[in-house]
Amino acid sequence: MDAQLLGWIPNAITAARLASVPVLAWLAFHGMDSAFTALLIPALASDVVDGWLARKLQAVSPLGTTLDSIADICLMLVIVYAIWPLHPQVYLEHGWVIISVLILWVFAHAASFFRYGRLASFHTQLIRAGIFAFSLFALVLFLFGFVPWMLYLAGGLCALGAVEHFALLMLLPEWTPNLHGGFPEALRRRRAAGKHP
Repeated sequence: MDAQLLGWIPNAITAARLASVPVLAWLAFHGMDSAFTALLIPALASDVVDGWLARKLQAVSPLGTTLDSIADICLMLVIVYAIWPLHPQVYLEHGWVIISVLILWVFAHAASFFRYGRLASFHTQLIRAGIFAFSLFALVLFLFGFVPWMLYLAGGLCALGAVEHFALLMLLPEWTPNLHGGFPEALRRRRAAGKHP
C-alpha cells in the first residue's frame, strides 16, 4: 500500500498515547499499580513507534510534531503524578529532584509559547535522552522498585535538556521543530543564514 495513504498511522498512534493519559491517571488514583504498569508499557513504546513510522512513511508534519509533543508532556506528567499514590517514598525521600525538573520544564514550555506562540517541539537528542531515561526509571520503578541513581540520572539529563531548550529559544527566532542535532545544529543554521550567535 502507498506510504502516503498510510501517513495517518503515526498520528493515530500518538493520539492513542494521548488518550491513555486520563486512564493512567484514573488507575493511579485508585492505586491499581499492576493495571497502571500494564497500560504504561505500550504507552511508552508508542512514543518510539510513532516517530519511527512517521520518518519511515515520510509522514512527518507540523501537526504530528505538535501532537507528539503534547502526548509526551501529558504522559510524563501522568507518570510524575502516579509516583505519588503508587510509590510515595520517592517523593518523601527524593521529591526535590522531580519537582526541580518539573519547574524547569514548566518555565521552558511557557517560554516557548512566549517566543513562538506554541510548543517548541525541538525533539533534540538530549531532550529525547532525558525522556528515555525518565521513562526507563518509571518502568523499573513500577515493575521492580525504586532505583535512586536512575532517578538522578534522568533528572540530570532532563535538566540539561531544559537548559538546551532555553538556549535554542534564544538562538532561533522562528519555530524550528525536530531540531534533532540540538544546539550545534542551531548554530550551524544561524551561520548558514549569515547570523551570529
